[in-house]
Amino acid sequence: MNLKLMNLRKTYFFLFCAAFCFFTGCSSLSSLKNEPFVELDESSYIPEKIEWKKINSFSEYFLFENKKVPLRYHLVKVELSSRNLKISAYPSKRNELEKGISAAGFAKKSGSFVSINTAPFKGRFFSKRKIVGIYKIQGQVFSEKNGRYSALGFKTEKDGSLKAFIANQNELNSIEEFDYIFGGFFKILKNNEEIEFLYSSRNSRTAAGISSDGKTLFLLVVEGERIFLSKGLSYGECAKILKFAGSADGLEFDGGSSSSLFVNGKNMLLYRNFTKCAAFFGFFDSGK
Repeated sequence: MNLKLMNLRKTYFFLFCAAFCFFTGCSSLSSLKNEPFVELDESSYIPEKIEWKKINSFSEYFLFENKKVPLRYHLVKVELSSRNLKISAYPSKRNELEKGISAAGFAKKSGSFVSINTAPFKGRFFSKRKIVGIYKIQGQVFSEKNGRYSALGFKTEKDGSLKAFIANQNELNSIEEFDYIFGGFFKILKNNEEIEFLYSSRNSRTAAGISSDGKTLFLLVVEGERIFLSKGLSYGECAKILKFAGSADGLEFDGGSSSSLFVNGKNMLLYRNFTKCAAFFGFFDSGK
């Protein structure tokens, strides 16, 4: 084959890969290079102190940036003790199942002061979005358990406040007492101990952690779709951040191009997320 033609084809292939990753949310082309994974030094992603900024009476927000790595992630702390704090979710009706919605669409529709994506799902582009794992909203089970993965759930206490739990889905022998259960991927933190994984990679992440009493929720969203701005984090690095923030247990939700965070209707990421995900949840003030 003509050498000039071969080089031209290689150029077109590389441009195609780059364009595909830009529009579909691939975090990098590093998988083509087979580079070994190296954990970051903790001082490059764990701050000396978390400087929380108030969102409202229920929640606070923190942005971490390190341009040398580069790295950018977001933390939200939600206190669950108020009876006026309520959960919004998508899908919340049977006729919404498998349709999918964008992060911006859910934030606008729900009126949540904070919202993130949750469950992993099957389906891309124009196909249906099928939730993988447990999904329960206001007593209705929309999707059944997947024993490989974990879940974040909420139950309403006698005083009207919420209490959260994180468990492997195969440990959910009874789910009747829980009003909401959002399935995720794997647990990364259990009883203040980080869970080790045989394989690690760095990517955009959506994760959640809870305090030991289940009354404080921590949401972590790591940017990784534009690696020149933020290269993303591994499960282990996310676990360390959640533990530092005050979590005793933690799990990963769907990451990569699905990762999103909206606060008071505003996209907090440096790029817009166009992915239609199968499931979201957020919080709103029922007292307003």
